[in-house]
Amino acid sequence: MQKKEKLIAQLDDFDPEVRKKGLRELKALTEQGAVKTAPGRGWVNLHGHTFFSFNAYGFSPSRFLWESFSLGLEMAGIVDFDVLDGLEETLNAAQTLGMNAEVGIETRVFVKEYEDRVINSPGEPGIFYAMGTGFFQRPERGSRAEITLNSLREQANSRNRLIIQKVNEYLNPLTIDYENDVLPLTPKGNATERHILSAYDRKALAVFPEMKKRTTFWSETLKLPAETVAAKLEKPHDFQELLRSKLMKGDGIGYVKPGPETFPPLKEVVEMIKLTGAIPTGTWLDGTSEAEKDPEELLVFMKEKGMGILNVVPERNYNLKDPAEKAVKVANLNAVMAAARRLNMPVIAGTEMNKYGQPLVDNFDAPELRPYLEDFRKAGQLLWEHTKRGNKIIGEGL
Repeated sequence: MQKKEKLIAQLDDFDPEVRKKGLRELKALTEQGAVKTAPGRGWVNLHGHTFFSFNAYGFSPSRFLWESFSLGLEMAGIVDFDVLDGLEETLNAAQTLGMNAEVGIETRVFVKEYEDRVINSPGEPGIFYAMGTGFFQRPERGSRAEITLNSLREQANSRNRLIIQKVNEYLNPLTIDYENDVLPLTPKGNATERHILSAYDRKALAVFPEMKKRTTFWSETLKLPAETVAAKLEKPHDFQELLRSKLMKGDGIGYVKPGPETFPPLKEVVEMIKLTGAIPTGTWLDGTSEAEKDPEELLVFMKEKGMGILNVVPERNYNLKDPAEKAVKVANLNAVMAAARRLNMPVIAGTEMNKYGQPLVDNFDAPELRPYLEDFRKAGQLLWEHTKRGNKIIGEGL
Protein backbone atom coordinates (compact mmCIF):
# COMPACT_ATOMS: atom_id res chain seq x y z
CA MET A 1 0.00 0.00 0.00
CA GLN A 2 1.55 3.28 -1.13
CA LYS A 3 0.02 5.29 1.70
CA LYS A 4 1.32 2.86 4.30
CA GLU A 5 4.86 2.97 2.89
CA LYS A 6 4.78 6.77 2.78
CA LEU A 7 3.68 6.94 6.42
CA ILE A 8 6.37 4.47 7.47
CA ALA A 9 8.99 6.61 5.72
CA GLN A 10 7.72 9.62 7.70
CA LEU A 11 8.67 7.82 10.91
CA ASP A 12 12.36 8.38 10.13
CA ASP A 13 12.03 12.08 9.29
CA PHE A 14 14.24 14.33 11.42
CA ASP A 15 11.18 16.48 12.23
CA PRO A 16 9.53 15.04 15.39
CA GLU A 17 6.11 16.41 14.40
CA VAL A 18 6.27 14.56 11.08
CA ARG A 19 7.13 11.35 12.94
CA LYS A 20 4.33 11.81 15.46
CA LYS A 21 1.73 12.46 12.75
CA GLY A 22 2.86 9.46 10.71
CA LEU A 23 2.65 7.11 13.68
CA ARG A 24 -0.83 8.27 14.66
CA GLU A 25 -2.08 7.78 11.11
CA LEU A 26 -0.57 4.31 10.92
CA LYS A 27 -2.23 3.31 14.18
CA ALA A 28 -5.56 4.64 12.90
CA LEU A 29 -5.18 2.53 9.76
CA THR A 30 -4.57 -0.58 11.86
CA GLU A 31 -7.72 0.12 13.88
CA GLN A 32 -9.67 0.46 10.64
CA GLY A 33 -8.25 -2.83 9.40
CA ALA A 34 -6.51 -1.16 6.45
CA VAL A 35 -3.04 -2.07 7.76
CA LYS A 36 -2.44 -5.56 9.09
CA THR A 37 -0.04 -6.41 11.93
CA ALA A 38 1.16 -9.76 13.22
CA PRO A 39 -0.57 -11.33 16.23
CA GLY A 40 1.18 -11.01 19.57
CA ARG A 41 3.68 -13.75 20.33
CA GLY A 42 5.47 -12.74 23.50
CA TRP A 43 8.79 -11.84 21.89
CA VAL A 44 10.85 -8.85 23.04
CA ASN A 45 13.69 -6.60 21.96
CA LEU A 46 14.89 -4.35 24.76
CA HIS A 47 18.15 -3.26 23.17
CA GLY A 48 17.51 -1.40 19.93
CA HIS A 49 19.60 1.64 18.99
CA THR A 50 17.90 4.50 17.15
CA PHE A 51 19.05 7.35 14.96
CA PHE A 52 19.71 9.39 18.11
CA SER A 53 22.95 7.42 18.27
CA PHE A 54 23.13 5.08 15.29
CA ASN A 55 20.70 2.65 13.72
CA ALA A 56 21.92 0.86 10.59
CA TYR A 57 18.50 1.30 8.98
CA GLY A 58 18.00 4.90 10.10
CA PHE A 59 15.17 4.01 12.48
CA SER A 60 13.82 6.65 14.83
CA PRO A 61 12.29 5.56 18.16
CA SER A 62 8.85 5.81 16.52
CA ARG A 63 9.96 3.60 13.63
CA PHE A 64 11.54 1.06 15.96
CA LEU A 65 8.37 0.82 18.03
CA TRP A 66 6.18 0.66 14.93
CA GLU A 67 8.21 -2.20 13.48
CA SER A 68 8.10 -3.99 16.85
CA PHE A 69 4.35 -3.45 17.07
CA SER A 70 3.88 -4.69 13.49
CA LEU A 71 5.72 -7.91 14.28
CA GLY A 72 3.61 -8.52 17.36
CA LEU A 73 6.36 -7.98 19.92
CA GLU A 74 5.27 -7.91 23.53
CA MET A 75 7.71 -5.14 24.41
CA ALA A 76 10.34 -2.93 22.80
CA GLY A 77 13.14 -0.95 24.38
CA ILE A 78 15.52 1.61 22.93
CA VAL A 79 19.07 2.23 24.05
CA ASP A 80 21.21 5.00 22.61
CA PHE A 81 24.84 5.79 23.23
CA ASP A 82 25.46 8.66 25.64
CA VAL A 83 22.03 10.35 25.38
CA LEU A 84 18.39 10.17 26.41
CA ASP A 85 17.25 12.06 23.31
CA GLY A 86 14.66 9.41 22.45
CA LEU A 87 13.06 9.24 25.90
CA GLU A 88 9.84 11.19 25.40
CA GLU A 89 9.28 9.97 21.84
CA THR A 90 9.60 6.33 22.84
CA LEU A 91 7.16 6.53 25.73
CA ASN A 92 4.69 8.61 23.74
CA ALA A 93 4.93 6.22 20.79
CA ALA A 94 4.30 3.30 23.13
CA GLN A 95 1.16 5.01 24.38
CA THR A 96 -0.02 5.69 20.83
CA LEU A 97 0.46 2.06 19.84
CA GLY A 98 -0.77 0.61 23.12
CA MET A 99 2.33 -1.46 23.74
CA ASN A 100 4.92 -1.83 26.50
CA ALA A 101 8.25 -0.05 26.12
CA GLU A 102 11.26 1.12 28.08
CA VAL A 103 14.16 3.51 27.57
CA GLY A 104 17.81 2.89 28.23
CA ILE A 105 21.21 4.48 27.72
CA GLU A 106 24.57 2.89 26.93
CA THR A 107 28.07 4.23 27.33
CA ARG A 108 31.61 3.04 27.76
CA VAL A 109 33.23 3.48 31.16
CA PHE A 110 36.59 2.80 32.76
CA VAL A 111 36.68 0.15 35.49
CA LYS A 112 39.84 0.36 37.59
CA GLU A 113 39.35 -3.10 39.11
CA TYR A 114 39.65 -4.58 35.63
CA GLU A 115 42.24 -2.22 34.18
CA ASP A 116 44.50 -5.14 33.22
CA ARG A 117 41.74 -7.39 31.86
CA VAL A 118 39.48 -7.21 28.82
CA ILE A 119 35.82 -7.21 29.88
CA ASN A 120 33.43 -6.68 26.96
CA SER A 121 35.17 -4.12 24.74
CA PRO A 122 37.45 -6.31 22.58
CA GLY A 123 41.13 -5.49 22.91
CA GLU A 124 40.54 -2.74 25.47
CA PRO A 125 41.39 -3.71 29.06
CA GLY A 126 39.38 -1.91 31.71
CA ILE A 127 36.71 -0.62 29.32
CA PHE A 128 33.15 -1.71 30.03
CA TYR A 129 29.89 -1.14 28.18
CA ALA A 130 27.55 0.04 30.91
CA MET A 131 23.84 0.69 30.60
CA GLY A 132 20.94 2.21 32.46
CA THR A 133 17.41 0.94 31.85
CA GLY A 134 13.89 1.92 32.89
CA PHE A 135 14.31 5.68 32.41
CA PHE A 136 11.06 7.62 32.78
CA GLN A 137 12.49 11.13 33.14
CA ARG A 138 15.57 13.18 32.44
CA PRO A 139 17.92 14.32 35.21
CA GLU A 140 16.86 17.46 37.04
CA ARG A 141 18.24 20.64 35.54
CA GLY A 142 21.53 21.68 37.09
CA SER A 143 21.81 18.42 39.03
CA ARG A 144 24.94 16.33 39.35
CA ALA A 145 23.20 13.69 37.23
CA GLU A 146 22.57 16.16 34.40
CA ILE A 147 26.20 17.29 34.49
CA THR A 148 27.34 13.67 34.16
CA LEU A 149 24.86 12.94 31.36
CA ASN A 150 25.94 16.01 29.40
CA SER A 151 29.59 15.08 29.87
CA LEU A 152 28.99 11.74 28.09
CA ARG A 153 27.99 13.56 24.91
CA GLU A 154 30.84 16.05 25.30
CA GLN A 155 33.44 13.32 25.77
CA ALA A 156 32.11 11.46 22.74
CA ASN A 157 32.34 14.64 20.64
CA SER A 158 35.92 15.19 21.80
CA ARG A 159 36.88 11.63 20.85
CA ASN A 160 35.19 12.02 17.48
CA ARG A 161 37.07 15.24 16.70
CA LEU A 162 40.35 13.59 17.61
CA ILE A 163 39.55 10.62 15.36
CA ILE A 164 38.76 12.93 12.45
CA GLN A 165 41.91 14.97 12.99
CA LYS A 166 44.03 11.81 12.82
CA VAL A 167 42.20 10.29 9.85
CA ASN A 168 42.08 13.56 7.89
CA GLU A 169 45.85 13.83 8.08
CA TYR A 170 46.17 10.29 6.77
CA LEU A 171 43.53 10.49 4.01
CA ASN A 172 44.32 14.01 2.75
CA PRO A 173 43.01 15.28 0.28
CA LEU A 174 39.95 13.27 1.27
CA THR A 175 39.01 15.16 4.43
CA ILE A 176 35.77 15.87 6.27
CA ASP A 177 34.53 18.53 8.65
CA TYR A 178 32.81 17.39 11.85
CA GLU A 179 30.21 20.18 11.98
CA ASN A 180 29.37 20.23 8.28
CA ASP A 181 29.79 16.62 7.18
CA VAL A 182 29.10 14.50 10.26
CA LEU A 183 26.67 16.23 12.63
CA PRO A 184 23.98 16.77 9.95
CA LEU A 185 23.72 12.97 9.71
CA THR A 186 22.19 12.91 13.20
CA PRO A 187 18.97 14.56 14.46
CA LYS A 188 20.47 16.02 17.63
CA GLY A 189 24.21 16.15 17.10
CA ASN A 190 25.12 12.87 18.80
CA ALA A 191 27.51 11.40 16.26
CA THR A 192 29.24 8.03 16.49
CA GLU A 193 32.14 6.35 14.70
CA ARG A 194 29.67 4.95 12.19
CA HIS A 195 28.46 8.44 11.26
CA ILE A 196 32.10 9.42 10.70
CA LEU A 197 32.60 6.41 8.45
CA SER A 198 29.50 7.31 6.45
CA ALA A 199 30.82 10.86 6.04
CA TYR A 200 34.16 9.61 4.69
CA ASP A 201 32.38 7.24 2.32
CA ARG A 202 30.18 10.08 1.03
CA LYS A 203 33.14 12.40 0.62
CA ALA A 204 35.01 9.76 -1.39
CA LEU A 205 32.04 9.55 -3.76
CA ALA A 206 32.26 13.31 -4.26
CA VAL A 207 36.05 13.51 -4.63
CA PHE A 208 36.37 10.35 -6.74
CA PRO A 209 33.06 9.95 -8.60
CA GLU A 210 34.56 7.37 -10.96
CA MET A 211 34.55 3.91 -9.41
CA LYS A 212 37.98 3.03 -10.81
CA LYS A 213 39.65 6.09 -9.25
CA ARG A 214 37.82 5.56 -5.97
CA THR A 215 38.90 1.92 -5.88
CA THR A 216 42.50 2.88 -6.59
CA PHE A 217 42.50 5.51 -3.83
CA TRP A 218 41.14 3.14 -1.19
CA SER A 219 43.32 0.26 -2.37
CA GLU A 220 46.47 2.34 -2.01
CA THR A 221 45.33 3.99 1.23
CA LEU A 222 44.17 0.83 2.98
CA LYS A 223 46.97 -1.27 1.46
CA LEU A 224 44.55 -3.86 0.13
CA PRO A 225 44.22 -5.52 -3.29
CA ALA A 226 42.07 -3.51 -5.69
CA GLU A 227 39.74 -6.48 -6.27
CA THR A 228 39.11 -6.76 -2.51
CA VAL A 229 38.24 -3.08 -2.26
CA ALA A 230 36.07 -3.19 -5.40
CA ALA A 231 34.04 -6.08 -4.00
CA LYS A 232 33.48 -4.23 -0.73
CA LEU A 233 32.51 -1.01 -2.47
CA GLU A 234 29.63 -2.85 -4.12
CA LYS A 235 28.12 -3.20 -0.64
CA PRO A 236 28.39 0.16 1.19
CA HIS A 237 27.65 -1.29 4.62
CA ASP A 238 30.40 -3.89 4.23
CA PHE A 239 32.80 -1.24 2.98
CA GLN A 240 32.16 1.00 5.97
CA GLU A 241 32.84 -1.93 8.30
CA LEU A 242 36.13 -2.44 6.45
CA LEU A 243 36.99 1.23 6.91
CA ARG A 244 36.17 0.97 10.60
CA SER A 245 38.48 -2.00 11.10
CA LYS A 246 41.31 -0.41 9.12
CA LEU A 247 41.11 3.19 10.32
CA MET A 248 39.55 3.27 13.77
CA LYS A 249 40.21 0.00 15.56
CA GLY A 250 43.33 -1.58 17.00
CA ASP A 251 46.34 -0.25 15.12
CA GLY A 252 44.23 2.00 12.87
CA ILE A 253 45.49 5.54 12.32
CA GLY A 254 42.39 7.04 13.96
CA TYR A 255 42.30 4.76 16.98
CA VAL A 256 41.97 6.61 20.27
CA LYS A 257 43.36 4.48 23.08
CA PRO A 258 40.84 4.33 25.93
CA GLY A 259 41.62 4.99 29.54
CA PRO A 260 40.52 6.92 32.63
CA GLU A 261 41.16 10.20 30.80
CA THR A 262 38.91 9.38 27.81
CA PHE A 263 36.03 7.53 29.49
CA PRO A 264 34.12 8.26 32.71
CA PRO A 265 34.51 6.02 35.76
CA LEU A 266 31.84 3.37 36.31
CA LYS A 267 30.88 4.81 39.70
CA GLU A 268 30.02 8.20 38.19
CA VAL A 269 27.71 6.73 35.55
CA VAL A 270 25.99 4.38 38.01
CA GLU A 271 25.34 7.36 40.28
CA MET A 272 23.81 9.36 37.39
CA ILE A 273 21.48 6.48 36.50
CA LYS A 274 20.32 6.01 40.07
CA LEU A 275 19.78 9.73 40.65
CA THR A 276 17.57 9.80 37.56
CA GLY A 277 15.41 6.97 38.89
CA ALA A 278 16.59 4.33 36.43
CA ILE A 279 18.31 0.98 36.99
CA PRO A 280 22.07 0.55 36.45
CA THR A 281 22.49 -2.36 34.06
CA GLY A 282 25.49 -4.51 33.23
CA THR A 283 26.29 -5.97 29.82
CA TRP A 284 27.78 -9.23 28.63
CA LEU A 285 29.39 -9.87 25.26
CA ASP A 286 30.03 -13.53 24.44
CA GLY A 287 32.07 -15.11 27.23
CA THR A 288 35.38 -15.20 25.35
CA SER A 289 37.20 -12.36 27.10
CA GLU A 290 39.37 -12.91 30.17
CA ALA A 291 36.87 -11.26 32.50
CA GLU A 292 33.82 -13.02 31.05
CA LYS A 293 35.29 -16.51 31.33
CA ASP A 294 34.02 -16.59 34.91
CA PRO A 295 30.52 -15.16 34.44
CA GLU A 296 29.49 -15.55 38.06
CA GLU A 297 32.47 -13.59 39.33
CA LEU A 298 31.73 -10.80 36.85
CA LEU A 299 28.03 -10.71 37.67
CA VAL A 300 28.76 -10.57 41.40
CA PHE A 301 31.06 -7.62 40.71
CA MET A 302 28.29 -5.91 38.72
CA LYS A 303 25.82 -6.35 41.54
CA GLU A 304 28.31 -5.02 44.08
CA LYS A 305 28.67 -1.91 41.92
CA GLY A 306 24.92 -1.34 41.89
CA MET A 307 23.89 -3.00 38.63
CA GLY A 308 20.60 -4.82 39.12
CA ILE A 309 19.97 -6.10 35.59
CA LEU A 310 22.09 -7.82 32.94
CA ASN A 311 21.85 -7.20 29.19
CA VAL A 312 22.79 -9.81 26.58
CA VAL A 313 22.71 -9.72 22.78
CA PRO A 314 21.93 -13.35 21.88
CA GLU A 315 22.31 -12.82 18.13
CA ARG A 316 26.11 -12.78 18.47
CA ASN A 317 26.05 -16.03 20.45
CA TYR A 318 23.86 -18.45 18.53
CA ASN A 319 23.33 -17.21 14.96
CA LEU A 320 26.81 -18.14 13.77
CA LYS A 321 27.99 -19.98 10.65
CA ASP A 322 31.05 -21.66 12.16
CA PRO A 323 29.82 -24.74 14.12
CA ALA A 324 32.84 -24.72 16.44
CA GLU A 325 32.47 -21.03 17.27
CA LYS A 326 28.74 -21.47 17.74
CA ALA A 327 29.23 -24.38 20.14
CA VAL A 328 31.59 -22.33 22.31
CA LYS A 329 29.42 -19.24 22.39
CA VAL A 330 26.16 -21.09 23.01
CA ALA A 331 27.85 -22.81 25.95
CA ASN A 332 28.99 -19.40 27.20
CA LEU A 333 25.45 -18.03 26.86
CA ASN A 334 24.13 -20.97 28.84
CA ALA A 335 26.75 -20.35 31.52
CA VAL A 336 25.94 -16.67 31.99
CA MET A 337 22.19 -17.32 32.01
CA ALA A 338 22.70 -20.00 34.67
CA ALA A 339 24.81 -17.62 36.74
CA ALA A 340 22.19 -14.88 36.44
CA ARG A 341 19.48 -17.27 37.61
CA ARG A 342 21.57 -18.33 40.61
CA LEU A 343 22.14 -14.69 41.53
CA ASN A 344 18.49 -13.68 40.90
CA MET A 345 19.67 -11.13 38.36
CA PRO A 346 17.05 -10.31 35.68
CA VAL A 347 18.31 -10.52 32.09
CA ILE A 348 17.10 -8.48 29.12
CA ALA A 349 17.87 -9.21 25.47
CA GLY A 350 17.98 -7.30 22.21
CA THR A 351 19.57 -7.18 18.79
CA GLU A 352 21.25 -3.72 18.77
CA MET A 353 20.54 -2.91 15.09
CA ASN A 354 23.56 -0.61 14.92
CA LYS A 355 25.14 -2.82 12.26
CA TYR A 356 23.58 -3.71 8.93
CA GLY A 357 22.17 -7.23 8.83
CA GLN A 358 21.13 -7.44 12.46
CA PRO A 359 17.45 -8.46 12.75
CA LEU A 360 14.73 -6.49 14.47
CA VAL A 361 14.12 -9.31 16.93
CA ASP A 362 15.82 -12.54 17.93
CA ASN A 363 14.33 -15.81 16.80
CA PHE A 364 13.08 -17.11 20.13
CA ASP A 365 11.87 -20.28 18.42
CA ALA A 366 15.53 -21.23 17.97
CA PRO A 367 16.36 -24.12 20.32
CA GLU A 368 19.28 -22.17 21.78
CA LEU A 369 17.01 -19.30 22.90
CA ARG A 370 13.68 -20.95 23.61
CA PRO A 371 14.67 -21.89 27.18
CA TYR A 372 15.33 -18.23 28.03
CA LEU A 373 12.35 -16.43 26.51
CA GLU A 374 10.50 -16.36 29.84
CA ASP A 375 13.60 -14.92 31.54
CA PHE A 376 13.68 -12.09 29.00
CA ARG A 377 9.93 -11.50 29.20
CA LYS A 378 9.95 -11.33 33.01
CA ALA A 379 12.83 -8.84 32.97
CA GLY A 380 10.92 -6.75 30.44
CA GLN A 381 7.80 -6.81 32.59
CA LEU A 382 9.88 -5.68 35.56
CA LEU A 383 11.17 -2.70 33.57
CA TRP A 384 7.70 -1.84 32.28
CA GLU A 385 6.30 -1.80 35.82
CA HIS A 386 9.25 0.31 36.94
CA THR A 387 8.66 2.74 34.08
CA LYS A 388 4.92 2.99 34.74
CA ARG A 389 5.39 3.66 38.44
CA GLY A 390 7.71 6.61 37.93
CA ASN A 391 6.67 7.84 34.52
CA LYS A 392 5.14 11.29 34.31
CA ILE A 393 4.84 11.34 30.53
CA ILE A 394 2.39 8.43 30.18
CA GLY A 395 0.56 9.54 33.28
CA GLU A 396 -0.14 12.92 31.73
CA GLY A 397 -1.51 11.28 28.63
CA LEU A 398 0.83 13.07 26.24
